Amino acid sequence: MKTFRKYFAPTVIFFVIGLNLFLGIPRLSTYSAVDEPYWTYGRTSKFWTAVAEQKWRSTNINDKPGITVALLSGFGLLKYDPMLSKDIRGGIKTDAQLADIDGINYSFRLPIFLFCTFMLPAFSFFLNKLFGKKTALLGFVFIGLSPILLGISLIINPDSLLWIFLPLSLLSYLTFQKKGENIFLVTTGVFLGLSLLTKYVANILYVFFLILPFLDYILADEKPELKAYLKKSFVNYLAIIAISMVTFYALYPATWAHPNVLLDGTFGSKAFQKTWPIFAGLVAFIALDVTALGAQIIGPILRFFSKYKRVLATTLISVLIGLILFAMADTYLGMKPFDLEGILSSPKGIGINDHGVLLAFLGALTANAYSLIFGLHPILLILFIVGLLTAVRRGTPMTLKTRTVISFSLFILLYYLASTVNDVVATVRYQIILYPLAFIIAAIGAAEVLSIDRVKRFVKPLPATLACIIILAASLLYLRPFYFAYASAFLPTQYLLNTKDMGDGSFEAAAYLNSLPNARNLVVWSDKGAVCTEFVGTCNIGFSKKDLEGKTYDYFVVSIGRQGRSLKLSGSVSSIINFKKVYSDTIAYEHEVVIGGRPNNFVKIIRASAIANE
Repeated sequence: MKTFRKYFAPTVIFFVIGLNLFLGIPRLSTYSAVDEPYWTYGRTSKFWTAVAEQKWRSTNINDKPGITVALLSGFGLLKYDPMLSKDIRGGIKTDAQLADIDGINYSFRLPIFLFCTFMLPAFSFFLNKLFGKKTALLGFVFIGLSPILLGISLIINPDSLLWIFLPLSLLSYLTFQKKGENIFLVTTGVFLGLSLLTKYVANILYVFFLILPFLDYILADEKPELKAYLKKSFVNYLAIIAISMVTFYALYPATWAHPNVLLDGTFGSKAFQKTWPIFAGLVAFIALDVTALGAQIIGPILRFFSKYKRVLATTLISVLIGLILFAMADTYLGMKPFDLEGILSSPKGIGINDHGVLLAFLGALTANAYSLIFGLHPILLILFIVGLLTAVRRGTPMTLKTRTVISFSLFILLYYLASTVNDVVATVRYQIILYPLAFIIAAIGAAEVLSIDRVKRFVKPLPATLACIIILAASLLYLRPFYFAYASAFLPTQYLLNTKDMGDGSFEAAAYLNSLPNARNLVVWSDKGAVCTEFVGTCNIGFSKKDLEGKTYDYFVVSIGRQGRSLKLSGSVSSIINFKKVYSDTIAYEHEVVIGGRPNNFVKIIRASAIANE
């Protein structure tokens, strides 16, 4: 039994990594994604060409900025020059050309996927430092067997890497707070720098790392000497900022020639456009009070909140749980009062000033919670809520686990607030960084439940962990190959979770069309460009008269995820093609790809003659 216990955790880690490789690698060349061509056939090549020619300014390839994406996917350039295939993606293709496209996808996706997969043990490492082996293993399992995290890792996109870098920066910082070892301060700054190089929304950590020392002081049962603590915390904060900016500068050649790019990618980015004056003023105030005034202003404030830390913690957790319950109630009541699907289908420009501030604000926050909770396996959603509740139950000491749950809850709420203020609703992809945090809270909840004496009599940690592994692995196998299209069994079948999917079903639809006789002579219209990439015949995606007038289409490829957008854009050409008919439920389809086992999530192939005869 001792030998079994000794090797159980390493075996689980190898199994999870092996299952990810087993499920993920075959999918790298049999998946056609939206948005990826911007990287495969543009930004990545542009970045490395600029590096080779030492045109440093030209390495500024995107406002994300997506540098880590270009760095990793650039390994694909060792085998393929994707620019040679750029102009054939929507036209007629030979078998060799189609094989090249699949080979490019595989070669450019593989480095990102392998990086994400082999970084999974880093979560176990930090969680073990923080909470011990039991919670670390559970957190690793929950993260490593998440369909959504596996799915995003298969795509060339900044979010594919951000979910690795940003949560690890948070975990590294918490480890530094616990251990006090400078190596973890350095890794915090490095992971933060990598997060900023990936996507500008990582700037939220500049705010959060400023808040965390104050929150930790308020929640701590044993208080350090305040003035020394605040000075040290502020110096540590400046060190993290400095290390992140050095990392950003070192790996982003555009900053070498134009240092202003460093500012644009950090404090001057889009994420700070509306809030940077407030943030700058806050930092200046803290610096003045801590260094010159001896915390005469901040000190009394912290002492006041320390008296009511239970009230503060309970309020934070209650707001988050209330948001979760409201999102579930809204869903089960038939999307009333808020059409959460409709809100998420147009996530940018939510119109807070157009439809009433309070209602629009609450609708956006509820939609954010919807995207998170229904992206968690039912067991993990229950454990997530349990983890939240254990942090505020009566008599619970303010342990590191408790403070972590409260801190992560604050981060989730802060992220939702920041997204809403910036007029964006957090879809599944937009809040991909929150899933690891939710899984860690679930792991803390599971570990706390398993430590209860009455529970331990009937449920042992090892069998419970093994049961979770079996259930979550089975869910992954059931979903294969549509991992990013996962939706919880708690979500009613008539609703979609990932309304802004990344092209699921496009490869399979194109494969069917390619199997038809004389496929290269067929002319197809698709609402997903990812279908055109893999189809060997002529394929269009536009709504202009040029795209539609005088064309004889053989097939239409339509998806539920693009229906709203297509009907909105096709109004001016309805006299040429009646897209209301194309998307009508009464039209007989020739072939259907059902995604993620949910009949309401589909890609349909419709023969043009079926529409004409309607």
